[in-house]
Order: sequence, then C-alpha cells, then structure tokens
Amino acid sequence: MRNSLLTILVCIIASFINPVMAQQQIFKNYSLTDGLVSNTISRVYQDAKGFLWIGTLEGLSKYDGHSFTNYNTANGLSHNMVNDFYEAKNGRLYVALNNGAIDMINGNKVILKVGPSDAVVNHFINSSTGKVIVSTDRHGLQEFNEEKLTQPKQLFPHQTFLDIIWLNDSLFMTVEETSLKVFNRKYELFSQIIDKNIIRQDAIIYQDSKKRIWASTLKGLKLLNVPLQKNQPVSFVPLPAHFNLPLLNQVTITGMLEVADGTMWFTTSGGIIKINQDGTHETFTVKDGLPSNIINTIFQDKEKNLWFGTAAGLSKLVTRQSIWLHPIEDGFFENNYSCLLHPFKKNYFLVGTVKGTKIFNTLTGNFSPVVNSNNQNYFDVVKNSKSTQLICYYNLAIFDSARLIYKKILPLPLKYASRIITDKEGNLFLSQEGHLIFMSGKFQQNIIDYRITAFIIDKSGDLWAGTWANGLFRIRYSFSNSLFKIISISQFLPTENVRSLFEDSKGNIWAGTRYQGVYQFTKKEKDSFAIVNFDQKKGLTSNFIKGIREDANGNYWIAFYQGLDKLIATDSSYRIFNFSRVNNYFTSIVGMETDDNHLLWLATNDGLVKITDGEMEQLPPLPVYITKVFSHDSTYAVNAKKIQLNYRQNQLQFEFSSPGFINEKQLLYSYRLSGSADTAWTKPGNQNMVSYASLKPGNYNFEVRSLGWNGKWGMPETFNFIVNPPFWQTWWFISLAVFAILLLTFLFIKWREKNIKIIAEEKLKVQK
Repeated sequence: MRNSLLTILVCIIASFINPVMAQQQIFKNYSLTDGLVSNTISRVYQDAKGFLWIGTLEGLSKYDGHSFTNYNTANGLSHNMVNDFYEAKNGRLYVALNNGAIDMINGNKVILKVGPSDAVVNHFINSSTGKVIVSTDRHGLQEFNEEKLTQPKQLFPHQTFLDIIWLNDSLFMTVEETSLKVFNRKYELFSQIIDKNIIRQDAIIYQDSKKRIWASTLKGLKLLNVPLQKNQPVSFVPLPAHFNLPLLNQVTITGMLEVADGTMWFTTSGGIIKINQDGTHETFTVKDGLPSNIINTIFQDKEKNLWFGTAAGLSKLVTRQSIWLHPIEDGFFENNYSCLLHPFKKNYFLVGTVKGTKIFNTLTGNFSPVVNSNNQNYFDVVKNSKSTQLICYYNLAIFDSARLIYKKILPLPLKYASRIITDKEGNLFLSQEGHLIFMSGKFQQNIIDYRITAFIIDKSGDLWAGTWANGLFRIRYSFSNSLFKIISISQFLPTENVRSLFEDSKGNIWAGTRYQGVYQFTKKEKDSFAIVNFDQKKGLTSNFIKGIREDANGNYWIAFYQGLDKLIATDSSYRIFNFSRVNNYFTSIVGMETDDNHLLWLATNDGLVKITDGEMEQLPPLPVYITKVFSHDSTYAVNAKKIQLNYRQNQLQFEFSSPGFINEKQLLYSYRLSGSADTAWTKPGNQNMVSYASLKPGNYNFEVRSLGWNGKWGMPETFNFIVNPPFWQTWWFISLAVFAILLLTFLFIKWREKNIKIIAEEKLKVQK
C-alpha cells in the first residue's frame, strides 16, 4: 500500500513538472491483442540474427517483425516466469526461469537443459575470457558452462545476488539484499557498501560510457564511487545537478540506458525520464502514448530502436527518425487552404491557429500570442527590408519583434486577399479571388484575372504565379515613375491545377499540382526550360502536392495531402523515398518550412511537427530468414540442406522474415521458386508467407530476399527440396517396365517363331 501511495504521489508531481519542450514522441505499442503471450513484460532480448525475445510473467514470446511465437508451460516451457536470456556462440538460446530451470530454444522446440532447482538464475553476464557468470537466489554466484551450473569457491555461497555488471576487465559489481559488492575474477571481495536503509533487494546498477556507476536505491538515483584499492568502501557521491530531479528521487527506478549521443533514459514505476546532454529533460507517461506508467525494463536493439517493457504491454520508440509533435489546443488551422508557418527570426516561427497568429519558440516549444493582434489569424507573411508584413482577409499589418505595430485597412477592391509577396523594392503582389494585383504605395494594377494559388519571385526578379486551373505563369515586369509595365508573360502547363511553388538553391523552379504530381523547371539556354515530372507512376505516394522544400543535402521534401515523400539526388535524377510510408507517419499537412538548423517543420491539424531526418533511405537490406517450412501434415527443419517429399506431399508453405523493427509493416520481400513453371522474382510486397500446391516431381530451390530502404536487394535465403515422382514414374520402374516389355516381346517372338516352325513341320508331314 505504501508503494502504491508513493506511485500516485509521484505521478501527481510529474504532472506539474514542465519538461524542456511541450512535445510528444510517437510510441508503437504491442499487447495481447497483437499476439504477445502476456502484457506483463519483464525482459527484452535480441539474438544474433536479430529476432526479439520478450520475457513475461506468463511465458515467452519471440517476435520476428510479423508475428509472435509464444512459449509457456502448455508447449514445453518449464516455468512461465522468465528471468533472463543467454545466447551461446553456437547460436543456442538459453532461458532462465523462475523455478530454477534453464531451457534451451532450438528451432521451434523447447529443450530442458538444467532442471528446476533452488539456484534460481537472476542474470547472466559474459566476461572477456568467455566465462559466463550468473547471479542466483540463495546460491551465490555461479558459472554456466556446457549447459550446466557450477559454483566456484567464494565467500558468500548461500547469498542471494540480483543485478550484476562488469566494471572493467578485473572487477564486477553485484546487488545483494542490503549491499553492493565488488568482486575480482577470483570471486574475492574487493569492496562493498552495506546500508539496509538505502539499498533495496531489487535495485539495479548501470555503468555509462563515462565510467559513472549508477544505482537505484530506496532513496532514488545514486551515483557510486568505487575505490581503486582493495578493502576500501564503495561510497555515494553527489549527483550532477540536472539528474537531481524529484521523479528520480521519489520513484522506483527499474531500468537505465545510455544511447549513442549521451542521452540517459530511466524507466520507473511512474513513467520514463529522458535526460539530454545539455541538461534538459523530458518525461513520458500514458498521456504521451505509453500503455502504462509502470515500466519494468528498457532495451535498445541493433537498429537503435528503444523497447520498453511495461505492466500493460510492450512499447517501441524509433530513435533513428525523430518525429516530434508540438500540440496546441483545438488544432492549428481553420481550413486546409489557408496557412501560416513562417520563420521570421532565428529559432522563431509565426504560426497560424484557430485562436489567432502565434509565435513559436523552437528552443522551448512554447507558443505565445502576437501582441496587439487581438487573436486575429493572418494567412500569409512576407519580409521586406524594414519589417515583416502579414496579410489577412481585410488588413495589411506591420509586425516587428513579436508585436503588431501597424494595421492598414486595404481598399475595398482588395477584400479577401489571401496571398502576399514582395519584390526587392518592397512592392507588393496580392492574390485576390480571381485576380493578381500589383500594389506600390497608392498605386495598384490588376495583372491577370485568374485565381492565384501560389507565387514566388525568383532570383532573377521574375514573378511566377500558379493558378487554380490555368497552369503556371512567369511574368517579367518593370515599375518606375509610378508606371507598372509587363515585359513578357509566359504560360506553362496551361491545363494544370497548381497548388505550390518553390525555388531551390540552384535556381530551379518546382511546381506542385493537384492531379499530376510535381514539375521541376531547369533553365536552359535562350530562356527555355527542361521540364521533368514526378508523379505516382514514378513512385510518388500522391499526385496532390501541398508543398516543396529543399534540405541541406540537396534533397527535396514533397508534402502531399496526408504525408511526405523525399526526392534523393542521384547522379542523373532523383530516387523517390516514401518517407511517410516507411515511418508510418501520415498527417494532414497544411504548411512546411525548414529552419536554420535544416530541420523540417510541418504545420498540421494536430499541431506543429519537427522532423530530424535520420536518412533512413541509406539503410541497406536486412538479412532475411526462412522461419518455417511446413505442409498440411508435417513441419520441416529450416536448416536442412535438402528435404525429399513423396508425390502425395506436393504442396509446401514457407514463412520468412527480416528482423527489422523500424517499421515492420513496410519491409518488402520478393521470392521465386526455381524449378517451377514461373521462375521470375515476384513484385516486392510485405507478405511473409507463400504456399505452393500441385508441385510436379522435380528439384526445387525456393529463394527469398528483402529490399533495403536504399533501393537495393539483399542476398537471398534459399531452401532446396525434391518432390519425388510416384514409383511408376521413377527411372528404375520405367527401366524395369521397358526391360519387361522387351523381354515379353522377345519371348513372344521366340514363341511365335517356334509355333510357326511347328506348323510348317506339320504341313510338311501332311504333304508327304
């Protein structure tokens, strides 16, 4: 009861902590409904091939990226509560269970190797010499070798040890019921600290890359100092200031992990705490997408994904691709045709919301209103040499340093203006319903009578105007002595519905359309352009292009109605990478910008989204494994070099998987069956099972491969098998039959010859 009250108190405290940024990361959760054997996760482990093993209080689950294979006492597991895992160099996986048994998983079968005993293994740990040390209940420290436990000579042969870590090549530390003990390789006591008021039985210890040793205690997170000399006591040292947080001092810490960038993650009975290198911190609880605030364990896989075992299921956080949501109450935009997302100074955006134009601080994640704006929402923004100008339906406003300092009522003919742009001289171009208007001071002139959806002024000073349904115009003009003069108007894509325009760093013009994807205009000699189109036929997810932006690497981000694609520059063109599909991130995008740090920012109906590109399009293909081979009445070993089937077993099913977990549902496979009528590779797809029926007798070779997000295929995994013909189609039977026919024919001929001779002799006798 005391612990429950403490947890409630901590959760209340957590709700008042203001983390560094009001933002959310995206968690993917797995539970019983997805196939897990249980929701109470205690351990997560990844084997050498990459498959995940999830230990729970009710059994064991293996996750291959497509499905869970479950083990419990009903199908051979010695006990349902899993304590830890160990994989030997030969690939055999050992599972320590809470009844003292150690089971081995071989293929899909459970093999009991060490029977139930009082020496319950809590943790396995490898040494640099290959020795495997285990901590046990009531049986001290033991060694696991040749599939059995042996106890070396030691000072505490009947003690219970929980957690265990190596400090260096010579020393390791263990957690005992009321102490932390340091041993050398000979199991001699090197140093210790005993304090029943601080050290708890289920404490965990962790050493980071800076050789700092952390411990969870009854009084929260502690930092340890291990002496250099033997028999000197271990001591506590003050925590760094940014680790001295209420949550870390008042909750039960269940896991610790440092990732490559130096960020520290702590799992607790009240959620997750992330402490960044710069000293800032963030907290994650159920309100951020976790299935439970009670987190039992943390694990990082080979792809740098973080896995959290909770009391209500398994949770995954993809860290390679950072997608952060900054929500704002009631969403952002009134409709999908007007938006405001504009970087007006370093680390600040102007953001249009249904409650007026806001200022967003990218460093703090905070939104604040524009002073004097009366919560009015403006729909476009442009800078000139003196200030920032915003346009709304009725008003032209001058904005400076987060304050609205001037507002001008536009002439009545300019009502409902929704787009604004300025040239180098500070002259304005305004889009009104059905008109494009030039304005300078009191002078104004209508240019073209089309509904304008987007416009830009390029580096040469030309105005490009995209229209609702009449294509794209390039307008060259001059303005002097209060006289506006059109030099030339060129029309491109006359039947296209243009929705977005962008000029890249090379001076190319990009036009996003409603129905035909995106066009790139590259200037050639004599004022002509090479025009290249990218659409769904070439790999884009959608032909409705909402925006285009360029990143620091010369790649282009294409925003469509529900997500993003990315054009990656190649030697001759671009490769299309379906960013949203791979990341399983689809949202209604109404604005897109990049900032000084080349981060991508999206204005969506859910809030403001920051994307730090992990360049996942460079990831090579994962190895693919055939996980199951079976027919209607038999299951075959997947490591068999070749199997032979009789003619009645002329159907076979294959299951396969690449153990990748960034987005399991977007891993693509292709397969073929050599020896069959169709030996071509199949079209890439996420299906991980194939069945072949009515196979004719012959030699077959099944091959499957995975497609990397870099666009390249991996090495295929193969499985050879033979379908034997019926006995009457075998060579020996045919040979025997032919021999029998020949023999019968020969005998018949001989009989016939003999019979003819006899008849002839009888005729001769009659004639005589």
